Parts: sequence; C-alpha cells; structure tokens
Amino acid sequence: MFDSADLVDPPLPRDSLGIVALDIGGTKTAMAATDAAGTVLAGCRVATREPGEDMAHALDRLLRLAREQAAAVTRDGRREIVAVGLVCPGTVTSAGVELSPNLPGIENVDVLGLARAAFGTVPVVVANDVKAAGLAEVRSGALVGADPGLFVNLGTGVAAALTVGGRIVGGARGVAGEIGYSLVPGRPDEPDLESLIGGGPLVARTQALYALAGSGPPPPDAAAILTSADPRLRAVAEHALDVLAGHVLNLHLALDPTRIALGGGLMAVSDRVLDVLRGFLAKHSPGTPDPGEVIVAARYIHDGALRGAAALAWDVVRGERPRWALTTR
Repeated sequence: MFDSADLVDPPLPRDSLGIVALDIGGTKTAMAATDAAGTVLAGCRVATREPGEDMAHALDRLLRLAREQAAAVTRDGRREIVAVGLVCPGTVTSAGVELSPNLPGIENVDVLGLARAAFGTVPVVVANDVKAAGLAEVRSGALVGADPGLFVNLGTGVAAALTVGGRIVGGARGVAGEIGYSLVPGRPDEPDLESLIGGGPLVARTQALYALAGSGPPPPDAAAILTSADPRLRAVAEHALDVLAGHVLNLHLALDPTRIALGGGLMAVSDRVLDVLRGFLAKHSPGTPDPGEVIVAARYIHDGALRGAAALAWDVVRGERPRWALTTR
C-alpha cells in the first residue's frame, strides 16, 4: 500500500479513479499509478538521464514511461487516470522550472508543454519536490498537527518547506524555503549551505580535498562521510553539520515552528544528524521545549516527494490549484 489516501484531505471516494505520480530526481526517477484507496497499481524506478541524453529528451522519455504506467492500469476499462503529479528539484514558476542545478538544462525545457502533449486533457500539476515532500509530512507524516511546521530535506540538494495551517507556504516568487543558497552570517566567502552539506557537493568537496577518487577503494558516499572515523573526513563532517545546525537554529528562531522534520538521503545516518542539531538547539536556544520533540526525523524519509506528487494530483482532481505549482489546465 502506498497509502496515498491518507494524503487527500478530505478523502475522495474509493472508486475507479486513478492518478500517476512522478518524482524526477537528479539521478533517479520514481513513478507510481495509484487508485483513490492508495493502492499502487503500477510503478517503476529508472535513471533520470540515459548516457548522452539532454534534459528535453530525458523528460520526454520519462513522460512516455508515465503514460505506459497509466495505460497499464486503464487497459481493462475499469479505471480512469484523472490527474498526474510531477515533482522535481528547482523553483517552479510561470516561466517554468529554474534554479535546478541537479537537473542541468531543465530551465530551457517547456515542461508544461511536454506534459500537455503527453497527457492531453488529463491535468498535470508540476511542483517542487521538497515542497511536495513537506505536503506529505503535514498531511500524514511527522508534521501532522504542527503549526507552523518545517520540513528540511538533506539530499543531493538542501531545501525546506514551511507549513502554516496545514498548507505549504510558496512565497511571493515561489522560492520560499530555498535555504541551500543561504550563507553563513558575516562570512560571505564561505560556501553556501548546499555546497557544504548537500550530498553531491559534500562528496565532490571531499574528493577534491583528499583525492579519494583515485586508485584504491571507492570514495565514501555522503552518509558515510558524516559518520567516518577518518580524522580528515570527520573534520569535514563536523564543519558541515555545525554550519547546518546554525542555519536550522536561525530558522527555528525566525519561524518558531512547532516541529522541524528532516528527510532526504543524509537521514540514512539520522542519529548522527539529529544528535548534532538537537544539541546545538539546546545550547543556543535556552527555554526551547525538549529539542527531541522539536527536531525529528520525517516519516517519509525516502519517498516523501513521490507521496506529495500523488497528493497534489488528488488535490487537482478536487479543483485545488496551489500557487506554488503549475498545472496544464
């Protein structure tokens, strides 16, 4: 069970309706077709890009695969696909998808146009993946009842989603929560937050500093760097986590969220990440409630964005159009 029914507020009737959800990541893309009861009817996980493929051709291929998922569940005529939810890294505005270094070239692609061509009259909603994951958390995850709540994604990239009254705050330009570009106060020459703690940049910086990509054992992934006993890697990890903790503290003081939920690939070493952040909050924010209650692991650490894409598709079926997303019709 995908449990997408838990993400629909209020629930839709459990009839023959179905949706398709896509989570397009920098490396992998996950997709699933579900019915209104939350049952996965079809799904797959594929490479976002094939060798030599540019972003336009990659997106065209992924949308064709999504159509195949839809066809697989409508072939018997008992179900109808009524909406598609597509999420990806980057800022989604009326101009398209921008500020997405993990999907280079997507800023030059007519995402809505390709989606419209692929699905015709079936509405497609396109949104930021971290905001979608935050939506999943506030609907049925670690942010249920948290008002305001904050979801922080620690993956290849770093971003956040603020929730108020059970809804995602998009901001005036749709860029609310893009904390990966944040700088350390008073230190403008320091790399931005994503360059320090983002999974991809963390590995790249470590390889460059210590020449780990040469002969010998393969370089560690980002999660392994954060828990390594190697003193060189430990210094990199401690600096990155301290900077992250400072940014989370600033968000906590500025927004005063009831709860901060952390998800993404780096939460594979959640004990390490949570210990640092909770300790920093306890030390530098006197009077704060139990940091263990404020800073928690997300419920959907690995598939929150896909669940959020499903929730957005069902919202579109209900006639809702969030300001922080685009729709084809």
